[in-house]
Amino acid sequence: MSAPLACAALLLVHDLLLAADEPTPVTDLVEVWVVLSEPALATLPRDANEQRNLLRQRLVRQQDDVMPQLAALGAVEIARVQWARNAIAVRIPPAAIEAAKKIDGVTAVRGVSHRNRIGD
Repeated sequence: MSAPLACAALLLVHDLLLAADEPTPVTDLVEVWVVLSEPALATLPRDANEQRNLLRQRLVRQQDDVMPQLAALGAVEIARVQWARNAIAVRIPPAAIEAAKKIDGVTAVRGVSHRNRIGD
């Protein structure tokens, strides 16, 4: 192999390796609600303060456990909700949605059609 050809091949490999390390562009992500298995805070009576505090701790723990797994799939967190539903809104590569559905504690992954409503 000639020197110029070898240099060109090395540059091509270098560029491919750099491209593989780059994060997915935000424009290539879709917004979804990742619904989790713990019940929402609204499922408890208003006067159940102690139960609500314990449930809130479980919700935060579950969301904190699931989010790094979603991030490993390329997801970027947008929001978390706990009152009406236990869910995390994320931007995620479309190819990672099936893997997100398989994370322990995830009951559904639904597209966001309106950012201010979680029942989409």
